[in-house]
Amino acid sequence: MTNLGAGWSLSAPVLLTLLVWLGVLWLSHWILRQRYFPGRNSFFVMHLGILWWLLVAGLELAAQDASSKMFWARMAWPGIIGVPTFWAIFLWQYVNSERQPLPRRYVLSLAVMPLLTWLLALSNPWHGLFYAAASAPISAELGAPIRYVHGPLFFAAAAYVYLFMLFCLVVVLRAALHSQGLYRRHYLAFVVVTAVPWVANLSYVGFGWMLFGFDPTPFSFAFTLLAFGWLIVGVRLFDLLPVARHLLLEALLDPVLVIDQQQRVLEANPAALQLAGLSADWQGRALADWPVFGGALRDLLSLPSGLDAAQLLTLSSPPRYLEVRRRNIERSRRSGNMRLGEMLYLRDVSESHLGALKLVEALSLSEERLQTISLLHEQLREQALRDPLTGLYNRRYLIEFFQYEQARAQRDKQTLALAMLDLDHFKALNDRCGHLVGDDVLKALAAQLSSHLRSSDALFRIGGEEFVLIMPGADGAVALSRLQSICRELASTPLATRSGPELLTVSIGLALWPAQGQSLDELLQVADTALYQAKRVGRNRVEPSILIG
Repeated sequence: MTNLGAGWSLSAPVLLTLLVWLGVLWLSHWILRQRYFPGRNSFFVMHLGILWWLLVAGLELAAQDASSKMFWARMAWPGIIGVPTFWAIFLWQYVNSERQPLPRRYVLSLAVMPLLTWLLALSNPWHGLFYAAASAPISAELGAPIRYVHGPLFFAAAAYVYLFMLFCLVVVLRAALHSQGLYRRHYLAFVVVTAVPWVANLSYVGFGWMLFGFDPTPFSFAFTLLAFGWLIVGVRLFDLLPVARHLLLEALLDPVLVIDQQQRVLEANPAALQLAGLSADWQGRALADWPVFGGALRDLLSLPSGLDAAQLLTLSSPPRYLEVRRRNIERSRRSGNMRLGEMLYLRDVSESHLGALKLVEALSLSEERLQTISLLHEQLREQALRDPLTGLYNRRYLIEFFQYEQARAQRDKQTLALAMLDLDHFKALNDRCGHLVGDDVLKALAAQLSSHLRSSDALFRIGGEEFVLIMPGADGAVALSRLQSICRELASTPLATRSGPELLTVSIGLALWPAQGQSLDELLQVADTALYQAKRVGRNRVEPSILIG
Protein backbone atom coordinates (compact mmCIF):
# COMPACT_ATOMS: atom_id res chain seq x y z
CA MET A 1 0.00 0.00 0.00
CA THR A 2 2.99 2.25 0.51
CA ASN A 3 3.87 4.67 -2.23
CA LEU A 4 7.34 5.70 -1.10
CA GLY A 5 9.06 3.83 -3.92
CA ALA A 6 6.58 4.67 -6.62
CA GLY A 7 7.44 6.81 -9.65
CA TRP A 8 6.32 10.42 -9.95
CA SER A 9 5.60 12.65 -12.91
CA LEU A 10 5.68 16.46 -12.82
CA SER A 11 3.11 17.04 -15.56
CA ALA A 12 1.25 20.18 -16.59
CA PRO A 13 -1.86 19.22 -14.56
CA VAL A 14 0.37 18.75 -11.53
CA LEU A 15 1.96 22.16 -12.04
CA LEU A 16 -1.47 23.76 -12.47
CA THR A 17 -2.64 22.09 -9.29
CA LEU A 18 0.45 23.44 -7.53
CA LEU A 19 -0.27 26.97 -8.78
CA VAL A 20 -3.87 26.73 -7.57
CA TRP A 21 -2.58 25.42 -4.23
CA LEU A 22 -0.22 28.40 -3.93
CA GLY A 23 -3.05 30.78 -4.79
CA VAL A 24 -5.24 29.30 -2.03
CA LEU A 25 -2.28 29.47 0.38
CA TRP A 26 -1.87 33.19 -0.40
CA LEU A 27 -5.58 33.76 0.14
CA SER A 28 -5.34 31.91 3.48
CA HIS A 29 -2.51 34.21 4.53
CA TRP A 30 -4.59 37.25 3.58
CA ILE A 31 -7.54 35.93 5.57
CA LEU A 32 -5.40 35.60 8.68
CA ARG A 33 -4.50 39.30 8.43
CA GLN A 34 -8.18 40.39 8.40
CA ARG A 35 -9.31 41.27 11.92
CA TYR A 36 -12.83 42.44 11.17
CA PHE A 37 -14.16 39.73 8.92
CA PRO A 38 -17.40 37.86 9.73
CA GLY A 39 -16.78 34.11 9.79
CA ARG A 40 -13.04 34.53 9.34
CA ASN A 41 -12.11 31.47 11.42
CA SER A 42 -14.50 29.17 9.54
CA PHE A 43 -13.23 30.56 6.25
CA PHE A 44 -9.65 29.83 7.29
CA VAL A 45 -10.47 26.24 8.36
CA MET A 46 -12.11 25.74 4.96
CA HIS A 47 -8.87 26.94 3.35
CA LEU A 48 -6.95 24.33 5.29
CA GLY A 49 -9.37 21.70 4.01
CA ILE A 50 -9.03 22.75 0.37
CA LEU A 51 -5.24 22.97 0.72
CA TRP A 52 -5.21 19.39 1.96
CA TRP A 53 -7.56 18.28 -0.80
CA LEU A 54 -5.50 19.98 -3.52
CA LEU A 55 -2.27 18.61 -2.06
CA VAL A 56 -3.39 15.01 -2.20
CA ALA A 57 -5.00 15.67 -5.60
CA GLY A 58 -1.63 16.85 -6.90
CA LEU A 59 0.06 13.81 -5.38
CA GLU A 60 -2.52 11.52 -6.99
CA LEU A 61 -1.97 13.23 -10.34
CA ALA A 62 1.81 13.00 -9.97
CA ALA A 63 1.83 9.35 -8.81
CA GLN A 64 2.42 6.81 -11.58
CA ASP A 65 1.49 3.66 -9.73
CA ALA A 66 -2.24 2.74 -9.57
CA SER A 67 -2.07 1.69 -5.91
CA SER A 68 -0.43 5.03 -5.02
CA LYS A 69 -3.16 6.93 -6.84
CA MET A 70 -5.85 5.02 -4.96
CA PHE A 71 -4.04 5.63 -1.68
CA TRP A 72 -3.97 9.39 -2.23
CA ALA A 73 -7.62 9.29 -3.31
CA ARG A 74 -8.49 7.80 0.08
CA MET A 75 -6.31 10.40 1.86
CA ALA A 76 -8.39 13.23 0.35
CA TRP A 77 -11.57 12.50 2.34
CA PRO A 78 -10.95 14.87 5.30
CA GLY A 79 -10.87 17.70 2.78
CA ILE A 80 -13.81 16.34 0.76
CA ILE A 81 -16.06 16.31 3.85
CA GLY A 82 -14.52 19.27 5.72
CA VAL A 83 -14.57 21.85 2.90
CA PRO A 84 -18.37 21.84 2.28
CA THR A 85 -19.01 21.65 6.03
CA PHE A 86 -17.01 24.76 6.93
CA TRP A 87 -18.04 26.49 3.69
CA ALA A 88 -21.65 26.25 4.90
CA ILE A 89 -20.73 27.54 8.36
CA PHE A 90 -18.71 30.39 6.89
CA LEU A 91 -21.49 31.51 4.57
CA TRP A 92 -24.02 31.52 7.39
CA GLN A 93 -21.70 33.60 9.61
CA TYR A 94 -20.73 35.91 6.77
CA VAL A 95 -24.23 36.62 5.53
CA ASN A 96 -25.51 37.21 9.08
CA SER A 97 -22.45 39.29 10.11
CA GLU A 98 -21.78 36.82 12.92
CA ARG A 99 -18.28 37.62 14.18
CA GLN A 100 -18.23 35.41 17.22
CA PRO A 101 -16.28 32.22 16.44
CA LEU A 102 -17.89 28.83 16.86
CA PRO A 103 -17.40 27.31 20.30
CA ARG A 104 -14.67 24.69 20.38
CA ARG A 105 -17.12 21.91 21.18
CA TYR A 106 -19.04 22.65 17.97
CA VAL A 107 -15.85 22.61 15.90
CA LEU A 108 -14.87 19.26 17.41
CA SER A 109 -18.32 17.79 16.75
CA LEU A 110 -18.19 18.96 13.12
CA ALA A 111 -14.76 17.32 12.76
CA VAL A 112 -16.13 13.90 13.74
CA MET A 113 -17.68 13.12 10.34
CA PRO A 114 -14.57 14.00 8.25
CA LEU A 115 -12.37 11.90 10.52
CA LEU A 116 -14.79 8.97 10.56
CA THR A 117 -15.14 9.09 6.77
CA TRP A 118 -11.35 9.25 6.46
CA LEU A 119 -10.92 6.12 8.57
CA LEU A 120 -13.54 4.27 6.55
CA ALA A 121 -11.86 5.35 3.31
CA LEU A 122 -8.41 4.27 4.52
CA SER A 123 -9.78 0.86 5.47
CA ASN A 124 -11.40 0.42 2.03
CA PRO A 125 -8.94 -2.39 0.98
CA TRP A 126 -10.51 -4.55 3.68
CA HIS A 127 -14.20 -3.84 3.08
CA GLY A 128 -14.44 -2.34 -0.43
CA LEU A 129 -17.49 -0.21 0.49
CA PHE A 130 -15.99 3.09 -0.64
CA TYR A 131 -14.33 2.03 -3.86
CA ALA A 132 -15.30 -1.32 -5.30
CA ALA A 133 -12.68 -3.86 -6.44
CA ALA A 134 -13.51 -2.98 -10.06
CA SER A 135 -11.84 0.44 -9.61
CA ALA A 136 -8.84 0.50 -11.98
CA PRO A 137 -6.80 2.70 -14.38
CA ILE A 138 -8.65 3.72 -17.52
CA SER A 139 -5.76 2.34 -19.63
CA ALA A 140 -2.55 0.38 -19.36
CA GLU A 141 -0.50 3.56 -19.84
CA LEU A 142 1.82 4.42 -16.91
CA GLY A 143 0.20 7.03 -14.66
CA ALA A 144 -3.21 6.64 -16.30
CA PRO A 145 -6.11 8.11 -14.21
CA ILE A 146 -8.18 5.77 -12.09
CA ARG A 147 -11.84 5.20 -12.91
CA TYR A 148 -13.43 4.57 -9.54
CA VAL A 149 -16.42 2.33 -9.02
CA HIS A 150 -18.17 3.85 -6.04
CA GLY A 151 -19.62 1.79 -3.20
CA PRO A 152 -22.47 2.52 -0.76
CA LEU A 153 -20.25 4.35 1.80
CA PHE A 154 -19.13 6.74 -0.95
CA PHE A 155 -22.72 7.64 -1.81
CA ALA A 156 -23.61 8.02 1.89
CA ALA A 157 -20.70 10.45 2.33
CA ALA A 158 -21.74 12.26 -0.87
CA ALA A 159 -25.28 12.66 0.47
CA TYR A 160 -23.84 14.15 3.69
CA VAL A 161 -21.80 16.61 1.62
CA TYR A 162 -24.79 17.53 -0.55
CA LEU A 163 -26.78 18.52 2.53
CA PHE A 164 -24.18 21.15 3.39
CA MET A 165 -23.90 22.32 -0.23
CA LEU A 166 -27.69 22.67 -0.39
CA PHE A 167 -27.58 24.66 2.85
CA CYS A 168 -24.98 26.96 1.26
CA LEU A 169 -27.26 27.67 -1.69
CA VAL A 170 -30.23 28.34 0.59
CA VAL A 171 -28.20 30.80 2.71
CA VAL A 172 -26.97 32.92 -0.21
CA LEU A 173 -30.34 32.78 -2.02
CA ARG A 174 -32.10 33.99 1.11
CA ALA A 175 -29.52 36.78 1.52
CA ALA A 176 -30.07 37.85 -2.10
CA LEU A 177 -33.86 37.95 -1.62
CA HIS A 178 -33.57 40.07 1.55
CA SER A 179 -31.07 42.59 0.14
CA GLN A 180 -31.32 45.36 -2.42
CA GLY A 181 -29.27 47.18 -5.03
CA LEU A 182 -25.55 46.53 -5.03
CA TYR A 183 -25.80 44.06 -2.19
CA ARG A 184 -28.35 41.96 -4.07
CA ARG A 185 -26.14 41.78 -7.18
CA HIS A 186 -23.19 40.62 -5.17
CA TYR A 187 -25.20 38.05 -3.26
CA LEU A 188 -26.43 36.75 -6.62
CA ALA A 189 -22.77 36.47 -7.59
CA PHE A 190 -22.39 34.44 -4.38
CA VAL A 191 -25.13 32.13 -5.64
CA VAL A 192 -23.28 31.52 -8.90
CA VAL A 193 -19.93 31.02 -7.16
CA THR A 194 -21.46 28.66 -4.60
CA ALA A 195 -23.17 26.61 -7.31
CA VAL A 196 -19.90 25.88 -9.15
CA PRO A 197 -18.69 23.09 -6.75
CA TRP A 198 -22.22 21.65 -6.70
CA VAL A 199 -22.33 21.39 -10.50
CA ALA A 200 -18.77 20.05 -10.68
CA ASN A 201 -19.40 17.32 -8.13
CA LEU A 202 -22.74 16.28 -9.61
CA SER A 203 -21.09 16.07 -13.04
CA TYR A 204 -18.34 13.86 -11.64
CA VAL A 205 -20.56 11.55 -9.57
CA GLY A 206 -23.49 11.37 -11.97
CA PHE A 207 -21.84 11.59 -15.36
CA GLY A 208 -18.21 10.72 -14.74
CA TRP A 209 -16.87 14.06 -15.97
CA MET A 210 -13.23 14.59 -14.93
CA LEU A 211 -10.51 17.25 -15.14
CA PHE A 212 -7.09 15.87 -16.08
CA GLY A 213 -8.63 12.46 -15.40
CA PHE A 214 -9.50 13.58 -11.86
CA ASP A 215 -12.48 14.72 -9.76
CA PRO A 216 -12.97 18.43 -10.67
CA THR A 217 -14.59 19.29 -7.31
CA PRO A 218 -11.43 20.50 -5.46
CA PHE A 219 -10.51 22.73 -8.40
CA SER A 220 -14.05 24.15 -8.45
CA PHE A 221 -13.82 24.90 -4.72
CA ALA A 222 -10.47 26.60 -5.35
CA PHE A 223 -12.18 28.69 -8.03
CA THR A 224 -14.95 29.52 -5.54
CA LEU A 225 -12.45 30.67 -2.92
CA LEU A 226 -10.51 32.78 -5.43
CA ALA A 227 -13.74 34.30 -6.78
CA PHE A 228 -14.92 35.13 -3.29
CA GLY A 229 -11.50 36.57 -2.49
CA TRP A 230 -11.81 38.84 -5.52
CA LEU A 231 -15.24 39.99 -4.35
CA ILE A 232 -13.65 41.01 -1.05
CA VAL A 233 -10.32 42.37 -2.29
CA GLY A 234 -11.45 43.85 -5.59
CA VAL A 235 -14.95 45.11 -4.90
CA ARG A 236 -14.37 45.81 -1.15
CA LEU A 237 -18.10 45.79 -0.60
CA PHE A 238 -18.32 43.27 2.19
CA ASP A 239 -15.39 44.40 4.28
CA LEU A 240 -15.58 48.14 3.50
CA LEU A 241 -18.48 48.80 5.86
CA PRO A 242 -17.04 46.81 8.80
CA VAL A 243 -13.66 48.49 8.36
CA ALA A 244 -15.31 51.92 8.11
CA ARG A 245 -17.24 51.22 11.30
CA HIS A 246 -14.03 50.07 12.94
CA LEU A 247 -12.27 53.29 11.92
CA LEU A 248 -15.19 55.27 13.32
CA LEU A 249 -14.89 53.45 16.63
CA GLU A 250 -11.14 54.04 16.62
CA ALA A 251 -11.68 57.79 16.15
CA LEU A 252 -14.18 58.17 18.99
CA LEU A 253 -12.66 59.72 22.10
CA ASP A 254 -15.26 58.18 24.42
CA PRO A 255 -15.28 54.47 25.35
CA VAL A 256 -17.51 52.20 23.22
CA LEU A 257 -18.20 48.52 23.91
CA VAL A 258 -20.13 45.86 21.99
CA ILE A 259 -21.46 43.03 24.17
CA ASP A 260 -23.46 39.92 23.35
CA GLN A 261 -26.47 38.58 25.23
CA GLN A 262 -24.17 36.84 27.73
CA GLN A 263 -22.53 40.24 28.40
CA ARG A 264 -19.24 39.19 26.84
CA VAL A 265 -17.27 42.02 25.26
CA LEU A 266 -16.86 41.34 21.52
CA GLU A 267 -15.61 44.76 20.47
CA ALA A 268 -14.03 47.74 22.20
CA ASN A 269 -12.42 50.90 20.94
CA PRO A 270 -9.04 52.21 22.19
CA ALA A 271 -10.71 54.62 24.63
CA ALA A 272 -12.49 51.71 26.35
CA LEU A 273 -9.29 49.66 26.49
CA GLN A 274 -7.38 52.62 27.90
CA LEU A 275 -10.03 53.19 30.58
CA ALA A 276 -9.82 49.53 31.61
CA GLY A 277 -6.04 49.36 31.28
CA LEU A 278 -6.22 46.41 28.85
CA SER A 279 -4.17 45.75 25.74
CA ALA A 280 -4.63 42.02 25.05
CA ASP A 281 -6.83 39.01 25.92
CA TRP A 282 -9.95 41.11 26.19
CA GLN A 283 -12.16 39.84 23.34
CA GLY A 284 -14.75 37.43 24.68
CA ARG A 285 -14.07 38.38 28.30
CA ALA A 286 -17.14 38.84 30.49
CA LEU A 287 -18.00 42.48 31.12
CA ALA A 288 -17.96 41.89 34.88
CA ASP A 289 -14.29 40.81 34.63
CA TRP A 290 -13.13 44.06 33.00
CA PRO A 291 -10.97 46.14 35.35
CA VAL A 292 -11.85 49.61 36.64
CA PHE A 293 -15.46 49.82 35.44
CA GLY A 294 -16.69 46.37 34.35
CA GLY A 295 -18.41 45.31 37.59
CA ALA A 296 -20.03 48.71 38.15
CA LEU A 297 -21.22 48.83 34.53
CA ARG A 298 -22.66 45.31 34.78
CA ASP A 299 -24.61 46.32 37.91
CA LEU A 300 -25.82 49.50 36.19
CA LEU A 301 -27.10 47.55 33.17
CA SER A 302 -29.11 45.27 35.48
CA LEU A 303 -31.17 48.26 36.68
CA PRO A 304 -34.48 48.89 34.88
CA SER A 305 -34.02 51.65 32.35
CA GLY A 306 -35.22 52.51 28.85
CA LEU A 307 -32.69 52.06 26.08
CA ASP A 308 -32.99 55.75 25.16
CA ALA A 309 -32.48 56.92 28.74
CA ALA A 310 -28.97 57.83 29.84
CA GLN A 311 -27.64 56.23 33.02
CA LEU A 312 -24.85 57.61 35.19
CA LEU A 313 -21.88 55.37 35.96
CA THR A 314 -19.83 56.55 38.95
CA LEU A 315 -16.20 55.49 39.37
CA SER A 316 -14.48 56.06 42.68
CA SER A 317 -10.73 56.17 42.06
CA PRO A 318 -10.10 58.53 40.55
CA PRO A 319 -13.58 60.09 40.75
CA ARG A 320 -15.14 59.96 37.30
CA TYR A 321 -18.69 60.14 35.98
CA LEU A 322 -19.68 58.44 32.72
CA GLU A 323 -23.02 58.84 30.98
CA VAL A 324 -23.99 55.40 29.61
CA ARG A 325 -26.25 55.08 26.59
CA ARG A 326 -27.35 51.69 25.23
CA ARG A 327 -28.42 50.58 21.78
CA ASN A 328 -29.75 47.17 20.83
CA ILE A 329 -27.98 45.28 18.04
CA GLU A 330 -30.68 43.34 16.19
CA ARG A 331 -31.10 41.25 13.07
CA SER A 332 -34.32 41.53 11.10
CA ARG A 333 -36.38 38.39 10.70
CA ARG A 334 -39.83 37.75 9.33
CA SER A 335 -41.02 36.71 12.78
CA GLY A 336 -39.57 39.87 14.31
CA ASN A 337 -36.23 41.37 15.23
CA MET A 338 -33.72 39.03 16.87
CA ARG A 339 -31.61 40.68 19.56
CA LEU A 340 -27.90 39.87 19.22
CA GLY A 341 -26.43 42.17 21.84
CA GLU A 342 -25.89 45.80 22.78
CA MET A 343 -23.60 48.68 21.98
CA LEU A 344 -22.62 50.72 25.03
CA TYR A 345 -21.48 54.32 24.60
CA LEU A 346 -19.80 55.84 27.66
CA ARG A 347 -19.49 59.63 27.57
CA ASP A 348 -17.24 61.26 30.14
CA VAL A 349 -19.32 63.91 31.93
CA SER A 350 -17.01 64.26 34.93
CA GLU A 351 -16.34 67.97 34.41
CA SER A 352 -19.97 68.96 33.91
CA HIS A 353 -21.18 66.62 36.69
CA LEU A 354 -18.58 67.89 39.15
CA GLY A 355 -19.59 71.42 38.17
CA ALA A 356 -23.22 70.53 38.84
CA LEU A 357 -22.26 68.98 42.19
CA LYS A 358 -20.35 72.13 43.12
CA LEU A 359 -23.34 74.24 42.09
CA VAL A 360 -25.65 72.07 44.19
CA GLU A 361 -23.21 72.32 47.08
CA ALA A 362 -23.04 76.09 46.68
CA LEU A 363 -26.83 76.36 46.51
CA SER A 364 -27.13 74.11 49.55
CA LEU A 365 -24.62 76.25 51.43
CA SER A 366 -26.47 79.39 50.35
CA GLU A 367 -29.77 77.88 51.45
CA GLU A 368 -28.23 76.87 54.77
CA ARG A 369 -26.89 80.38 55.26
CA LEU A 370 -30.26 81.83 54.29
CA GLN A 371 -31.95 79.57 56.83
CA THR A 372 -29.43 80.68 59.43
CA ILE A 373 -30.06 84.32 58.57
CA SER A 374 -33.83 83.75 58.67
CA LEU A 375 -33.50 82.00 62.01
CA LEU A 376 -31.39 84.84 63.39
CA HIS A 377 -33.93 87.29 62.00
CA GLU A 378 -36.73 85.40 63.71
CA GLN A 379 -34.74 85.26 66.91
CA LEU A 380 -34.07 88.98 66.75
CA ARG A 381 -37.71 89.62 66.01
CA GLU A 382 -38.72 87.41 68.95
CA GLN A 383 -36.26 89.22 71.16
CA ALA A 384 -37.69 92.52 69.99
CA LEU A 385 -41.27 91.38 70.69
CA ARG A 386 -40.70 89.54 73.99
CA ASP A 387 -39.93 90.68 77.49
CA PRO A 388 -36.42 89.41 78.34
CA LEU A 389 -37.26 88.72 82.01
CA THR A 390 -40.54 86.77 81.77
CA GLY A 391 -40.45 85.63 78.12
CA LEU A 392 -43.91 87.09 77.57
CA TYR A 393 -44.78 89.29 74.61
CA ASN A 394 -44.22 93.02 75.16
CA ARG A 395 -46.19 96.13 74.31
CA ARG A 396 -44.74 96.26 70.75
CA TYR A 397 -46.35 92.94 69.81
CA LEU A 398 -49.53 93.79 71.69
CA ILE A 399 -50.51 96.28 69.00
CA GLU A 400 -49.95 93.79 66.14
CA PHE A 401 -51.79 90.96 67.94
CA PHE A 402 -54.78 93.13 68.85
CA GLN A 403 -55.21 94.37 65.27
CA TYR A 404 -55.18 90.82 63.95
CA GLU A 405 -57.66 89.51 66.55
CA GLN A 406 -59.87 92.57 66.20
CA ALA A 407 -60.18 91.96 62.43
CA ARG A 408 -61.03 88.32 63.00
CA ALA A 409 -63.55 89.09 65.72
CA GLN A 410 -65.19 91.63 63.45
CA ARG A 411 -65.34 89.11 60.60
CA ASP A 412 -66.74 86.34 62.83
CA LYS A 413 -69.05 88.72 64.77
CA GLN A 414 -67.50 87.81 68.14
CA THR A 415 -66.47 89.73 71.23
CA LEU A 416 -62.95 90.21 72.52
CA ALA A 417 -62.01 90.62 76.21
CA LEU A 418 -58.99 92.60 77.44
CA ALA A 419 -57.83 92.41 81.07
CA MET A 420 -55.15 94.46 82.80
CA LEU A 421 -53.46 92.76 85.79
CA ASP A 422 -51.31 94.37 88.48
CA LEU A 423 -49.53 92.79 91.45
CA ASP A 424 -50.73 94.09 94.81
CA HIS A 425 -48.07 95.68 97.06
CA PHE A 426 -45.25 94.79 94.65
CA LYS A 427 -43.25 97.93 95.58
CA ALA A 428 -43.32 96.92 99.23
CA LEU A 429 -42.01 93.47 98.27
CA ASN A 430 -39.11 95.02 96.36
CA ASP A 431 -38.32 97.32 99.32
CA ARG A 432 -38.45 94.40 101.72
CA CYS A 433 -36.74 91.62 99.75
CA GLY A 434 -34.87 93.37 96.95
CA HIS A 435 -35.26 93.59 93.20
CA LEU A 436 -33.89 90.09 92.52
CA VAL A 437 -36.68 88.52 94.55
CA GLY A 438 -39.08 90.86 92.74
CA ASP A 439 -37.80 89.52 89.43
CA ASP A 440 -38.35 85.96 90.68
CA VAL A 441 -41.95 86.85 91.55
CA LEU A 442 -42.56 88.33 88.10
CA LYS A 443 -41.18 85.22 86.36
CA ALA A 444 -43.18 82.87 88.59
CA LEU A 445 -46.34 84.93 88.06
CA ALA A 446 -45.82 84.85 84.26
CA ALA A 447 -45.45 81.08 84.36
CA GLN A 448 -48.56 80.58 86.50
CA LEU A 449 -50.66 82.94 84.38
CA SER A 450 -49.47 81.22 81.18
CA SER A 451 -50.70 77.88 82.52
CA HIS A 452 -54.26 79.25 82.45
CA LEU A 453 -54.14 80.38 78.82
CA ARG A 454 -56.11 78.87 75.98
CA SER A 455 -54.35 78.37 72.65
CA SER A 456 -56.03 81.51 71.34
CA ASP A 457 -55.18 83.71 74.36
CA ALA A 458 -52.10 85.94 74.60
CA LEU A 459 -50.39 87.37 77.70
CA PHE A 460 -48.24 90.54 77.59
CA ARG A 461 -46.01 92.37 80.09
CA ILE A 462 -46.42 96.09 79.44
CA GLY A 463 -44.78 97.57 82.53
CA GLY A 464 -42.99 96.73 85.77
CA GLU A 465 -45.69 94.59 87.43
CA GLU A 466 -48.44 95.24 84.88
CA PHE A 467 -49.73 92.54 82.50
CA VAL A 468 -52.35 92.49 79.75
CA LEU A 469 -54.36 89.39 78.88
CA ILE A 470 -56.34 89.24 75.62
CA MET A 471 -59.01 86.53 75.32
CA PRO A 472 -60.44 86.34 71.77
CA GLY A 473 -64.05 85.13 71.53
CA ALA A 474 -64.75 85.48 75.28
CA ASP A 475 -67.83 87.47 76.34
CA GLY A 476 -68.06 89.37 79.63
CA ALA A 477 -69.40 86.51 81.76
CA VAL A 478 -66.79 83.99 80.55
CA ALA A 479 -63.94 86.46 80.89
CA LEU A 480 -65.04 87.47 84.41
CA SER A 481 -65.32 83.84 85.54
CA ARG A 482 -61.82 82.94 84.23
CA LEU A 483 -60.19 86.03 85.76
CA GLN A 484 -61.84 85.41 89.16
CA SER A 485 -60.49 81.84 89.08
CA ILE A 486 -56.98 83.23 88.42
CA CYS A 487 -57.33 85.59 91.39
CA ARG A 488 -58.39 82.84 93.78
CA GLU A 489 -55.66 80.43 92.70
CA LEU A 490 -52.92 83.03 92.89
CA ALA A 491 -54.06 84.14 96.35
CA SER A 492 -53.80 80.56 97.59
CA THR A 493 -50.56 79.53 95.82
CA PRO A 494 -47.21 80.93 97.04
CA LEU A 495 -44.73 81.94 94.33
CA ALA A 496 -41.25 80.45 94.56
CA THR A 497 -38.38 82.96 94.96
CA ARG A 498 -34.72 82.70 95.91
CA SER A 499 -35.56 83.92 99.46
CA GLY A 500 -38.48 81.52 99.86
CA PRO A 501 -42.13 81.34 98.80
CA GLU A 502 -44.10 84.56 98.63
CA LEU A 503 -47.90 84.77 98.69
CA LEU A 504 -49.19 87.64 96.55
CA THR A 505 -52.45 88.79 95.00
CA VAL A 506 -53.43 90.64 91.84
CA SER A 507 -56.00 93.23 90.98
CA ILE A 508 -57.62 93.00 87.54
CA GLY A 509 -59.54 95.46 85.40
CA LEU A 510 -61.69 94.12 82.53
CA ALA A 511 -62.84 95.77 79.27
CA LEU A 512 -64.80 94.38 76.32
CA TRP A 513 -64.59 95.07 72.62
CA PRO A 514 -66.56 96.57 70.89
CA ALA A 515 -68.95 97.65 73.65
CA GLN A 516 -66.36 99.64 75.64
CA GLY A 517 -64.02 100.81 72.90
CA GLN A 518 -63.01 100.29 69.30
CA SER A 519 -59.27 100.85 69.50
CA LEU A 520 -56.61 99.32 71.69
CA ASP A 521 -55.89 102.55 73.46
CA GLU A 522 -59.58 102.99 74.35
CA LEU A 523 -59.79 99.47 75.77
CA LEU A 524 -56.54 99.90 77.73
CA GLN A 525 -57.89 103.12 79.18
CA VAL A 526 -61.16 101.44 80.23
CA ALA A 527 -59.35 98.43 81.71
CA ASP A 528 -56.85 100.66 83.56
CA THR A 529 -59.70 102.64 85.12
CA ALA A 530 -61.36 99.42 86.25
CA LEU A 531 -58.03 98.19 87.64
CA TYR A 532 -57.61 101.25 89.84
CA GLN A 533 -61.16 100.82 90.98
CA ALA A 534 -60.28 97.28 92.08
CA LYS A 535 -57.29 98.64 93.98
CA ARG A 536 -59.44 101.22 95.76
CA VAL A 537 -62.11 98.79 96.87
CA GLY A 538 -59.71 96.30 98.45
CA ARG A 539 -57.44 94.59 95.85
CA ASN A 540 -57.31 90.83 95.03
CA ARG A 541 -60.32 91.09 92.84
CA VAL A 542 -61.63 91.54 89.29
CA GLU A 543 -63.37 94.77 88.52
CA PRO A 544 -65.43 94.99 85.33
CA SER A 545 -65.79 98.43 83.85
CA ILE A 546 -69.55 98.00 83.62
CA LEU A 547 -72.04 95.67 85.16
CA ILE A 548 -71.81 92.33 83.43
CA GLY A 549 -74.96 90.30 83.74
